[in-house]
Amino acid sequence: MKDLPPGFIWYAHRVSYGETDAMGVVYYGNYMHLFERTRNELMRTTGMSYAEVERRGIFLPVRQADCRYRIPLRYDDLAWIKGGISEWGRASVVFSYEIYNETKDRLHATGSTQHATVDASGRPVPIPTWLREIF
Repeated sequence: MKDLPPGFIWYAHRVSYGETDAMGVVYYGNYMHLFERTRNELMRTTGMSYAEVERRGIFLPVRQADCRYRIPLRYDDLAWIKGGISEWGRASVVFSYEIYNETKDRLHATGSTQHATVDASGRPVPIPTWLREIF
């Protein structure tokens, strides 16, 4: 995983019972929800929500998602997700994530999501200057 540059955030999440599977651990697909929540909170901390980015005509569909599971999260665990932008492309951006335990000294998972920048019709567009500047 690439090191997160300045501008990352910490997002806290308490694992609910409904997020766990029959083995009592967080279902693997729910890690993508944690990434999404962290990404949305990162955008919100810039002063512009993802909803506002869409109102401005820019959409960020996921092109690729990756997660490396290390230590399972369990019901009622408090997870801290560290998230930030690790790479800018001409018409794409990569967000990277690290999921830690409550004391932030055990790494549970790492991951990333790559997003295209597209207009309302789904056509790729270069990342607008204003979007880069808010980060």
